[in-house]
Amino acid sequence: MLIYDFHGNTNKLEIYRDVVDATLWMFSKEALITVIRGCWILYEKPTFQGQKYVLEEGERMLTDILNLHREKAQGNFTIGSIRHIMKDCSIPEIELCSHNSTDHFPIFMQTGIANLDELEVENPIISVKAGVWLAYSDIDYKGEKTVLEENQSPCKLSAIDVKSFRPLKMGGLKVQMPMNTMMIIYERPHFGGWCKKLSENTDCIPILLENSDVFQGIGSIRVIGGIWVAYNKERYKGRQYLLEEGEYEHWQSWGGVSSVLLSFRFLQANFMESEVTLFETDEENGKVLDVINQDIPDLELAGFGLVTRSVVVKSGVWVAYQQKYFCGEQYILEKGKYKCFLDWGGTSETIMSVRPIKLEPLGDHQPIHWIKAFDNIHFQGSCIDFTTEAADFTSFIPCSFKVLRGCWLLYYQGKAAVEQCVLEEDLYPDLASCGCSATKVKSLKPVEHVFAEPLISLFALENCEGKELHLQEATSSVLNKEFHFLTQSIWVKSGIWIAYEGCNFLGKQFLLESSKISNWTQFSGWKTIGSLRPIKQPAMYFRIKNRSQEKYLTVAGSLMDGRATSVCLFPQNGKNTQIWHYSHGLIKSKVNDACLDVIGGRDIPGAKVALWTEHGKPRQKWTHNKDGTITSYLSDQLVLDIKGGDYYDKNHIIVNQLNINELTQKWDFEIL
Repeated sequence: MLIYDFHGNTNKLEIYRDVVDATLWMFSKEALITVIRGCWILYEKPTFQGQKYVLEEGERMLTDILNLHREKAQGNFTIGSIRHIMKDCSIPEIELCSHNSTDHFPIFMQTGIANLDELEVENPIISVKAGVWLAYSDIDYKGEKTVLEENQSPCKLSAIDVKSFRPLKMGGLKVQMPMNTMMIIYERPHFGGWCKKLSENTDCIPILLENSDVFQGIGSIRVIGGIWVAYNKERYKGRQYLLEEGEYEHWQSWGGVSSVLLSFRFLQANFMESEVTLFETDEENGKVLDVINQDIPDLELAGFGLVTRSVVVKSGVWVAYQQKYFCGEQYILEKGKYKCFLDWGGTSETIMSVRPIKLEPLGDHQPIHWIKAFDNIHFQGSCIDFTTEAADFTSFIPCSFKVLRGCWLLYYQGKAAVEQCVLEEDLYPDLASCGCSATKVKSLKPVEHVFAEPLISLFALENCEGKELHLQEATSSVLNKEFHFLTQSIWVKSGIWIAYEGCNFLGKQFLLESSKISNWTQFSGWKTIGSLRPIKQPAMYFRIKNRSQEKYLTVAGSLMDGRATSVCLFPQNGKNTQIWHYSHGLIKSKVNDACLDVIGGRDIPGAKVALWTEHGKPRQKWTHNKDGTITSYLSDQLVLDIKGGDYYDKNHIIVNQLNINELTQKWDFEIL
């Protein structure tokens, strides 16, 4: 759990475990709490006494949690104590039985119920068998809340007091900073004894120690950044344990059978979009299950069998489990094909549950560009973080980089002139891996974020004339037999591109932003272009704010149905309904992966915009322009707008005729 207080202590407060007395911390009315993992309770008094405030994963203002009005709130606030109440994904269960009669069998519930009266249990007595539950004084999970936990004595619920209840649920597997690979291993539990920092894959832990013979295991682990896999054998073999960002006080906390861990490696992938296919047999017409961005706690309940013959991971990283509800042995599945259980490190063909690792937004007030520079290779030595342009490297000479957010331009002194190379979100253990042929960096500059599909035209004559070659994706050789194109001028129509002097994306580099270059040789000093590719879209989430009302694009209506869900403007609510990401021209909602869509595909002003299941047609594709407008692929004269008027749907979203003076057509992407 993170607590930010921007008008008091500007540093974030990171909380990993129970805090018995938190009264020394003072918070202003602007304090913001972000729960990354698990469920927590804030208590009014120390030692977990007084009024309780339950926090599930997400982001909320402290004043909203404490039911205070920010405008009226005066002075600073304190929290009595903090308790972590859910640390795993165990199946919640609650028992209801009638108080007045022994004739009725007890009812066991593992899911919430929106109206307790529907169970027709008179004067029920409730016992929590597993998990933590919230009881509400009104139907549909509204009204006053009461926290119900395990090991409490059974209590009688009044039908007047409790009308609905539901279990608290922990979210799935997450990573916030996949490129900030750093973990610390400790000799003893609770972070005692010797410690070693790891920032790269390590296939044998004992050889890191001065006396490897004394190694008896790892007592505790702190994962600072990235998402890691630990193995109980050397060279990434044996039992697998996924380690998310956070603290592991002893070997039971990572699900181990002992403290023996002998190798570690970090995972790198597109954590925003995940897709996997499970095959029950080798036959073409056998049972198949496709899963996209979804946790499946019970594959049998999802209609799949008890046997998984093979697996194809199309994108992302997935974790498969030997038992239901994400229990038992873990198998880390990265992009590629697994022909049998031996390929994924299993002992049988049994997989009972699967879930993806998802990228989690960093939140507000975080840098949108971020690079870590080290003055030694392989991320060793002193480290300096840069979030803006840096030009003075006289006393600090970078030799390796971790690009955490956004893309950067690295300038270095070439043989005849200052050259450049592009650093995308990745790990660069030395300058050669950056594409830099020099030994000294002159400056670093962040590359502006662009939300548009790449499109570039190469011309055989100067001034963008003559034979034209259109490109929308990478080409490893512009000079091959198919093209053999001698580029004389360029028109970058959208997106950002990287030009290479050599084929196969080798040699000197040039960043190409939206513009016309009438004479390529004069501009670059190169005779021609060898290869070309679009820059990788940085993995990030954002909110979309309208400049006229200072409100945000919000998903409304049924979130379970990705078809024709309404989109409207609403004040900031801290929920996933206002979080979006951009992929191949699509603006996709984090809450259900559906896309902004011009319903019916009508290219006329006033056409309604809503969410729809992804199909990738032009009516779902958009470009965010520098002037703030969001243009539809249906027409460059149709832009996102607010309907307006006096009716109930005045805040709904439409496409409208472009009017550069209309503020309702201007949108800002606030990167999280």
